Amino acid sequence: MKLLMFHVENFWFCPDEDVNAEGTNYDEGLLVWIQSEVQDETDRTGVLRKMVKNIRWLAKKFGISRVILHSFAHLGESKSAPEFADGIIEETAMRLRDRDYDVHTVPFGAFHEFKMHVKGPSLAKVFKSF
Repeated sequence: MKLLMFHVENFWFCPDEDVNAEGTNYDEGLLVWIQSEVQDETDRTGVLRKMVKNIRWLAKKFGISRVILHSFAHLGESKSAPEFADGIIEETAMRLRDRDYDVHTVPFGAFHEFKMHVKGPSLAKVFKSF
């Protein structure tokens, strides 16, 4: 599992294929780009626990409750099955919502145009691999 987490001032995305769409905009939050890997499929429970723990840790550092989860299969060479990747993102969202986080997911499997304003401190950009 690979997570690339950004403390964003703003994040906007729009499906690339929908030229007439206005897109979706979020103010301050934790944007998490996620790549699940083949080996993650054999330890779903452990991976979920580590994902939620890491996301909650960084969100608490900034005192924020909004989390945006985004599948991003370009953080490494190993890629899990798409069904696994989508499912683990949805389950992570559910577990975070159960802990009162305001969670949003970027639609899985589509290409998106996006803009993001990442905050400046070094902790605003965190990469985790487990």
